[in-house]
Amino acid sequence: MIGSLLLATLLSPTVVAHEQKTLTVILTDEGVVAGNVTDLAFVQGNSVWFRMEDSTNNTTMVVQIDTNLDGVFNASDDFDSGELVNACELDENGSLVDETCAVSATHQFMQNATVGTYLFWVHRNHNGSQTVWNHSITVNKDVHEEDGPSPGDCFGVGCDVEEGEQESEAEASSATDSPMILILAAISLIGMVALTISIATERKENENPSMTKVSEPVVIGQFKKEEE
Repeated sequence: MIGSLLLATLLSPTVVAHEQKTLTVILTDEGVVAGNVTDLAFVQGNSVWFRMEDSTNNTTMVVQIDTNLDGVFNASDDFDSGELVNACELDENGSLVDETCAVSATHQFMQNATVGTYLFWVHRNHNGSQTVWNHSITVNKDVHEEDGPSPGDCFGVGCDVEEGEQESEAEASSATDSPMILILAAISLIGMVALTISIATERKENENPSMTKVSEPVVIGQFKKEEE
């Protein structure tokens, strides 16, 4: 079981999540800057940031996104920015006087968001008069994979090896064998030197026999002195 899990891990490519990016959409009195988003770099997991820049008096804006791709806005299912204004009043401490006041809104698409084109609407309200601008955001698939073996690829003993891989393996084998070859050569050299010294010593002893050895006298005969 453990071996099967390990094999599945080796065969699966490593997926690396991309760095989250945020697209800025500016809302002005004349319309929406960067209205239709069609950039291929806008992918799953990215965010869109709506900034209210219409300074006309008594003007607010609301952004609505059809996040479930059904073609219409549903308050319970889709994204609603709430009312956006050009500036919010702050107190002496820099805090919002009205905590519900907002000048921008952000929507992040999920990492597994459906790939496709999302409609969004910008409602501009000025003194009771409303204007609606229709735009869209195209969310592309986020594909970031590192190189790795694909299912069905053969690796290990018994698989064909590319020429470049064979050269790399040969170089690695040569690098591994080099220290062992040097050690064997050194041992052989030491052995040859020792054998040469031994032969030379034995030959010298044969040519110069030892002179310190004294031979015992040879007794030729014994004589006994007779008593008178």
